[in-house]
Amino acid sequence: MSKKAHSKLIKIGTLHAPELSSIVSRNGMISIDVPKNLDVFDCFAQTVVEQQLSYKAAKSIWIKVTDSAKNMNLELIDYFDMKNFKLIRENGLSQNKIKSIMGAKEAIQNGAISMKIIQELPYEEYKDLVKSLWGFGDWSAEMIAIFYLGRTNVWSDGDLMLKKGINEICENSNITPQELIEMVDPFQSYLALHIWRHKD
Repeated sequence: MSKKAHSKLIKIGTLHAPELSSIVSRNGMISIDVPKNLDVFDCFAQTVVEQQLSYKAAKSIWIKVTDSAKNMNLELIDYFDMKNFKLIRENGLSQNKIKSIMGAKEAIQNGAISMKIIQELPYEEYKDLVKSLWGFGDWSAEMIAIFYLGRTNVWSDGDLMLKKGINEICENSNITPQELIEMVDPFQSYLALHIWRHKD
């Protein structure tokens, strides 16, 4: 899959957008590596932590959260309990982010969400399910789809770095950003990964 995606992006770049070929060549082949034995709660919680934050800031907070849970000998899902609210706030999470994570916990515990469910649902139904949770929008659903489900054809219109990156790629090309997104189907996730790596 990675090889096919790489070849397609290079070919489209060569024909229509030289900057794309340049970025993909510099980055080299990228694969979507989904973490093994991933806990569904962990992926929802980490996605909330990452909302509207830089990679560096989100990583720092996530380390504090996971370290606190370990220090208390708790699974992450058990650490997110209202009795630990003050400590979680000290980890760097806002009240709204805690509310979002607690809502995801409730949905997982009552069986509305499981890794099996989100892996098997058609994409639009999957997105509707994730977005039904408080504090989860398109961006969150798209990030979970790429990084935790390994879906290869996801594009996030709401991601500012992707928007800036694709505009720069198409600036001196013969296609628009929307045309490029449609051309790279079914490998939109790979285009996103190349832009993120380039802009990082």
